[in-house]
Order: sequence, then C-alpha cells, then structure tokens
Amino acid sequence: MLVTLAVLVPLTFLLFRAVPGDPAAAVVGPDMDPAVAEQLRERYGLDEPLPQQFLSYCLALLQGDLGISFQYKVPVVDVLADRLLNTAVLVVPAVLLAATIGIGLGALAATSSRRFDEGVRTSAFVIKASPIFWVSTLALTLFGLTLGWVPSLGMFSPGEGGDGLARFLSLDFLHHLVLPLTILVLYYLVEPTLTMRASMKEVLDQEFIELGRAQGLPRRRIVYRHGARNAALPVVTLAPTLVDNIIGGQVIVETVFSWPGMGRGVVEAVNNFDYPMMQGIFLLTAVTVIVVNAVIDVAYAYLDPRVRLA
Repeated sequence: MLVTLAVLVPLTFLLFRAVPGDPAAAVVGPDMDPAVAEQLRERYGLDEPLPQQFLSYCLALLQGDLGISFQYKVPVVDVLADRLLNTAVLVVPAVLLAATIGIGLGALAATSSRRFDEGVRTSAFVIKASPIFWVSTLALTLFGLTLGWVPSLGMFSPGEGGDGLARFLSLDFLHHLVLPLTILVLYYLVEPTLTMRASMKEVLDQEFIELGRAQGLPRRRIVYRHGARNAALPVVTLAPTLVDNIIGGQVIVETVFSWPGMGRGVVEAVNNFDYPMMQGIFLLTAVTVIVVNAVIDVAYAYLDPRVRLA
C-alpha cells in the first residue's frame, strides 16, 4: 500500500502540471494584468522550480495539508470533506444495492429456466454496452425534463437542504437521489450478476451438491444455503473492481445530474487548473481503492478456509 502511494504521489503531481494551461489565467481570466498573474503564481508557489514545488507538496502532505484550492480559496481538506459526504450518500447505497441485487439475480438466473437465464444475460450485455453518459442524459431528459417525475439537477431544491446529516433523510433529498442512484445501480449490478451466475452454475456441479441431493435435502436448502454461499465468494473478489467502476461512473453521473460530489469536483478542478484540488481528489480516490483491496484480501481469507490453509 505504501509503495503504491509512493508511486502515485509524484505521478499525479507531474501529470497534472503537464496539462496545458495557466492556473492564474483560470482564476483571473484571459485578459488579466501580468502583474496580478505573477502575484498569484508567487502566492501559490507556482513561480518556484518544479522540484521545489514537489518537495513543498510532500512536506505539507506529511502534515495532512493538501494545500489551498485555487478555485475556492479555502483549504482543499475543507472542500473535500463536504464533497466526500455528498458522494458517499450516492455511492455507498449504489454499491450495496448493486452487490445485493446482482448476487440474487445471478443465483436466480443460474437456477431458473433457460428463457429467464438468457433474458438476464441479454439485458446485462445491453446495459454494459450502453454508454453511461448517454443513458444518464436520456433518463434525465425523459424523466426529469419531459415527464417531470423527478428533479432535474442537484441534491436539493432551492431553499431546501438545511444543515447536518438530517438533510439526507428529507423527502426532497430522496426525490433527487432516485434517478442518479438508479443509473449507478443499473450499471454496476451487471458484473456481480454475471459473475454470480457463472459461479453458481459451476458450484451446482460440485460433488457436495450431488451428495446433498442424494441425502434428500430440500432443493431450496441445497441451492441457496449451500450453493449460493460458496458461489458468492468470487463476487467478493469483484468488489475492488466494482468500486473502481463506480468511481469512474460517478464522475459522469455527478456531472450530468449536477451532483456536488467528488466526481463533479474532478471536472471542475480540471477545467480551472486547480492543482491542489485535483491532487487531493485523486489521492483520496487512490487511498480508497487501495484500502478496499486490502480489506477484501483479508476478508476473503476469513470467508474461504482454503486461502488460510494455503
């Protein structure tokens, strides 16, 4: 984990500064006074040599300081804290629902009629092949703008929201959450569904399943208590990939629905050459993915005794 972060930190630092453009021009405007631009570069340390900028960044990072946002003029940590919460209330339910529905649907497809199985697979492939930005825009236009069933943009209606965690329990918030959450769940239950289906078919051919049938155990108990529990193990290893995919899709969904989270923050930071914000978001995302991978590795050892014996 530490080695991965040690590689990512300088890589992201250099890649963002390789993007053509001037942060000072993004802050002030294209017709800015050269003296003002120079003051801004000096204020944010952009006038220093690149190695000196990187050293200053690393020293600040060790103290938990991600810098000052060029766009918001406040510490990046403060901006990310609010955006991270906004993203969490969208992504966490999406991950849980996608995994739960996918596991159940995959097990059902593997044990149901051929027509139902083919229907599930075909639907999964169609969803997987459809660009998420196109589906998001189409859903927003149809259900938000044309039919008016759900709000079109943002997390809250004007004048709503309030303070604290209670705002996420309001009907207004839930009304705004329905469409983007549905899009994310729809897209990211595909992998768990197909993985669970394939794993379930493989497990149902194992000897212990045949032994259960020979002993006269009820089919429901054989399939769902013994078969599904073993078949779900590969889906656990899929969790890091699911998180990676949701992080990528979240950028698109948050941008289309104007959801003020981390994904939309990436787009705004790139457009405004806000180096500290870009670095902070990508570093936080990288830490999340690395930690999830580590947790899954440990959890899998507890779920599968064969891994512990190995």
